[in-house]
Amino acid sequence: MHCPACGQAMVILEYQGIELDHCVACGGVWLDAGELGLLLSGAPEAPAALTLADATRGQRRCPRCPQRLDTGHLPGSRIEVDVCPARHGLWLDCGELAALARERAAGTETLAALTRHLGELFGEEETQSKGETA
Repeated sequence: MHCPACGQAMVILEYQGIELDHCVACGGVWLDAGELGLLLSGAPEAPAALTLADATRGQRRCPRCPQRLDTGHLPGSRIEVDVCPARHGLWLDCGELAALARERAAGTETLAALTRHLGELFGEEETQSKGETA
């Protein structure tokens, strides 16, 4: 599978049985449908959870189909993500997965552990989203 951001081949990393498609070149992560929910809550999210409130059609293409990804914010989030309109999954630029985990963690031990693991897995910069202050 190729990265929707930079076109490089991605590698598969596994976290607690969940496969994360990671681009080593740009640091982004592709999550197939259901994987974001599995990571953040232990249960796959419903397809409606990938509906962006302020979606615009972006230039990046879904790595699973030829459609251009929609860009916007997930419900209740301030992190901008890219979602396949056919609901194949979502693309998170470097740092956005850890930022989403921090948004949803709000002090929970499980998500705090995930955030630490993401920092170790993707490097220190992954734990700090672009434009976000600590």
